[in-house]
Amino acid sequence: MELIEVAPKPNDAALEMQCYLEDDPENMECVDDCVAYGVNGKPPSYLTPLLAVQNVVTTLCCLIFVYNILAPKLCMLPEDPARAHLLATAVMMAGIGTVLQTILGVRLPIVQTSGFVFLSCTLPILDLPEWKCNSNIDLFTMGPEARTQVWHLRVRNIQGAMIIVGIIQMFLGYSGIVGKSLKYITPLTVVPTMCLIGLSVIEKECFLMSGNWTTAIMTLCLLTLFSQYLRKVAISLPVYSYKGGLFIVRLKIFALFSISLSVSIMWFVCVYLTANNSLLPTNPANTELKAGVLRNAPMLRIPYPFQWGWPTVSLTSILAMLPALFVNIVESVANYYTCARFANLTKPPPNAVNRGIGIQGISTIFAGFFGTGSGVSSSSENVGNIGITRVCSRNVIGLAACIMIVASMLTKFIALLVTLPDPVLGAMTSVLLVLIGAVALSNLQFINLNSLRNMYILGLSIFFGLAVPKYLSTVQGNIINTKYETVNNVLIVYLSSGIFIGGFIGFILDNTIPVDDNDAMNSNGYHNPNDELKFSNKTDDEQVYKISDRLYDKINYCLSIFI
Repeated sequence: MELIEVAPKPNDAALEMQCYLEDDPENMECVDDCVAYGVNGKPPSYLTPLLAVQNVVTTLCCLIFVYNILAPKLCMLPEDPARAHLLATAVMMAGIGTVLQTILGVRLPIVQTSGFVFLSCTLPILDLPEWKCNSNIDLFTMGPEARTQVWHLRVRNIQGAMIIVGIIQMFLGYSGIVGKSLKYITPLTVVPTMCLIGLSVIEKECFLMSGNWTTAIMTLCLLTLFSQYLRKVAISLPVYSYKGGLFIVRLKIFALFSISLSVSIMWFVCVYLTANNSLLPTNPANTELKAGVLRNAPMLRIPYPFQWGWPTVSLTSILAMLPALFVNIVESVANYYTCARFANLTKPPPNAVNRGIGIQGISTIFAGFFGTGSGVSSSSENVGNIGITRVCSRNVIGLAACIMIVASMLTKFIALLVTLPDPVLGAMTSVLLVLIGAVALSNLQFINLNSLRNMYILGLSIFFGLAVPKYLSTVQGNIINTKYETVNNVLIVYLSSGIFIGGFIGFILDNTIPVDDNDAMNSNGYHNPNDELKFSNKTDDEQVYKISDRLYDKINYCLSIFI
């Protein structure tokens, strides 16, 4: 068949593709506010997998970084194959949580993942004296079976806390408490919380990059080159469709796969340098450092509930995990509003927000059953991706979720991802932190930035969110001494969570300090009538958030099979 250099015909979705394919010089109305594919949009069959893979890559990057931080706290050695098993479980829970959220939750195209939110409490819990690990030398001399018992105990402790926190979150969502509290969750609560999510892990990210600054900087240069300088460069690719046959489209491949291309190139460079003995065996860029994970991992393994044993319930861990619940709800509400704004939709109604928070609680309960060592939250990184690509299709996110569920069973593939060199991983996650910060700062448009009151609350929240945990990390011994050890441990975890401190201070101050009467914007919330134009004002969009009667019938039919 003859190759014809044409763009897809402007029927089903071609008009929407103008934001994503090569710009049409005759129609320059497609600017920053356009949506390439709406929530109900269906990209062409050749484009949907590419868009889905992009979301999968972003999610995997986040998970690899999270478990690179979490695994040492669980007393896992760098070459321990259990790292791949834990990551595979998290990938499966991300896929399942995303499917539930897009069908039964808020119904926006938001990926669910084990992100940075729960790390803010999990890491301080694992730093408590009873859970603190010995040195790597001591762990190595224990032997495989003893090491397995050590990290199993820690994961099961986190599992029990996650199950209880998930139940509480599910109750807060489905009881309507979150929906009734939305007017109190303002941008002055959201911005410090989400900014501190990235700032709280910046030292760990710099530590990863410091192992080989040359590799890290080259990765950042490639990421910047592909995602910014070459984002408008289109490359001709042959594609096939049932209606149009074989033809050529010009696709902005660098905008699509900036992270994938950069990481692949630098990973190959590290493999090449390792093969030629150009890197010292102890250099973090050496790909042989974690090769044991890949060699020892099985080809296939399906995660299953209680695979590490029965969860243990600890009052200290449950109480210490409550700040993560607060942060999770605040971040999720902000992501719902941001995603709706990117998709040119009306604000999610309270009942949709309640469903979304409730589904996240159910997903966190599942994560506790399966033993991910973390909970489930909405992904700010993927919301940032939506803002960049303007692809808001539920079909794309649904396919991405299915890919993650299947990939979680391919343990060799997950183990391969674990072997990603630390400097490349650190540079890659810096881009994810940029996306989180971008989503956070986009909420500032809803407040009056000329108000001294607002600037005071914002600055004070971020300052104490950074200062208090930093001070605690430098203090020798216990700074808090009450008569009860449980209270001591819980308060230490609370004060070690800068995300919670910043968000809580912003929440209290913004809801207690009176607003100046002479402010040009008297409301600092998402429900200010003067800001309605920042969201779509089409009432038909509210149908997007509703669960159809047909879907209810299908759910009832499926439940009737098991009940």
